[in-house]
Amino acid sequence: MRWLAPFLFLGLALAQGLVLPFEGPRGYTLAQAFAEGLKAPPPTLLALLLPEPPWRDGYELVGGLYSRAGARLAREITGADWVLLGREEERGLRLFLAGKEGVKEGLFAHPAVAWLWLQKEGLAPKFSALPTPKGDEARLQALARGEDPDPLHQSALDLREGRGAGLLMGLLPERLLLFWQGNLPRAYGLFRLLAEGKREEAIKEAEALLFGDALERTAAHLVFRALEDPRWPASARALKEAFPESPLAWEEVSFAAFQEGKGEEAKEALLQAIRLRPDSWLYWTNLGWALYLTGDLARAIRASERAVALNPNATAYYNLGLFRAIYGDYLGAKAAYDRALRLDEGEDFQEALKDLEARGEPLALFFRAYLAERAGLEAKALYRAFLEAHPRHPAAFAARRALARLEGGGLALEVEKLTLIPGDLEARPFRAGEAVFPEVRLEGRPYLLRAPLESRLFREGKEVGRAEKPLGFPPLTAGLKEVAPALTLPEPGRYTLEVRYGEAKALVPLEVGPPSLARRLYALGLTPKDLSGTPLLTPKEALGPEGERLLLERTLEALKEVAPLATSSSLTAPLPKGPYQGKSVQEILKNPSPDLVRAFYEHVLENPEALGENDVVNAFVEWLLGP
Repeated sequence: MRWLAPFLFLGLALAQGLVLPFEGPRGYTLAQAFAEGLKAPPPTLLALLLPEPPWRDGYELVGGLYSRAGARLAREITGADWVLLGREEERGLRLFLAGKEGVKEGLFAHPAVAWLWLQKEGLAPKFSALPTPKGDEARLQALARGEDPDPLHQSALDLREGRGAGLLMGLLPERLLLFWQGNLPRAYGLFRLLAEGKREEAIKEAEALLFGDALERTAAHLVFRALEDPRWPASARALKEAFPESPLAWEEVSFAAFQEGKGEEAKEALLQAIRLRPDSWLYWTNLGWALYLTGDLARAIRASERAVALNPNATAYYNLGLFRAIYGDYLGAKAAYDRALRLDEGEDFQEALKDLEARGEPLALFFRAYLAERAGLEAKALYRAFLEAHPRHPAAFAARRALARLEGGGLALEVEKLTLIPGDLEARPFRAGEAVFPEVRLEGRPYLLRAPLESRLFREGKEVGRAEKPLGFPPLTAGLKEVAPALTLPEPGRYTLEVRYGEAKALVPLEVGPPSLARRLYALGLTPKDLSGTPLLTPKEALGPEGERLLLERTLEALKEVAPLATSSSLTAPLPKGPYQGKSVQEILKNPSPDLVRAFYEHVLENPEALGENDVVNAFVEWLLGP
């Protein structure tokens, strides 16, 4: 337990302080007892009114509310003279006390011992006893959720809704009341500027907050980082001096040190971050790399092993594979790399390959080939280079076997269907002006190759269209369903569609007919419906060869059916202008022509919102009446 000088909190008994709910099975009743003894407001009020910090992930970003950093931020956000919070642990009750001079922390076998500590700090009345925890834990938790509130908690709910402070005036710190009345601290305004995309204003405000309290300094640094301001490494180092309780501050220093190639500084910063947050797998992962940079390979391995024990992750396993490969541990490196490849979602292997590239050990070259093969990159030349340089190495047998496997492998591509909308129905035969989406199945032996997926369109042997799409997939992928890039069919005629992936390709002949209104509407996701909301066409009919004829016929029927209902003055009066001037909407509905309906649908294709989710009858009438 770390102690500060006892005089630091003298006189706080009369100050305005807050007790937050404790974590644990008796957290609310325990916190209530401490609050009663310290003459503080009920902790259940703070459960309703304690704001989160303005940045994403709130308290969690700095190690959680129930930490030294969390306690300090809670004090600064609320404006309290002191804040007490705690959590029940297996070894007792851990308390965090944040005051003007910093944060104190203690672990106590019994709440009564914690009360004595608070007396020593000058916070609890001398020679007093901790009030007996009373009240129902479930009832207190319900109050903290705003359920069945008493008048005091109703005031808290009213304050959150902007209806005034009510009974809370004088009970809670003024800054906290002002927060819920819309007078936010500057740190919150800074993130509003960032969210609104006001870069210059955000930078200027961040500069002003760089020398504020821990809340303001953290906010300013995070904005510098988000906007990639070149001053962020300096602000990280200043933040850890001003806010040493924050593991985030030390983590940010480590990032600055990594960027500048300062492995020793990164190591020391991460050790401090881990001291504050020993269960962070990310800190242990990064510590392993920092130790590697300083040449401490043995401790780098132990740190990486700790990281994967806390949370298996690809980066730590890739690092572990590298460290063991440098040691010459073939089996250990292979086991680590195999696990990393299974965890990698396709984002980390490139960095792992770069790390191996920078090394000269025999196994570094072997595992470059090993990773490249499983990630779908060119690996044959790497295996051959390894065998040429190290023909008698114990891993040479594995390299020769891998080469044989690659020589006997290959790629396969199958076009499963051609659609107007990805993932939809087979749409052949196509019409002019339509985009063709080839849906394909890819197979690779032993693994898929990282190559672009290409679509090409030919007419009479001449290429008339081409599109390319890069593929992203995790390592160890051997099969994949994908949508190849779409190509638009320019006009009626005969075409050949070629889909290519590496050396594999498939050719599909296409007979392209004239445009179809029904298919064009379908491709836009528009479904013509009658007045009752029933679709005029099924998807199969819309895509079929008779789609346009059926669409026009059924639209005419739907319009004629509602003509007797069009009796309002606006529908029976002659149209004052437009191509149908002199005729009423009712007259047009009684005897609409196919050309008129076609003109309506052409308008819809140019203005999809004219139909949208509306039925075709009302959309048609609105079109006739005009703006």
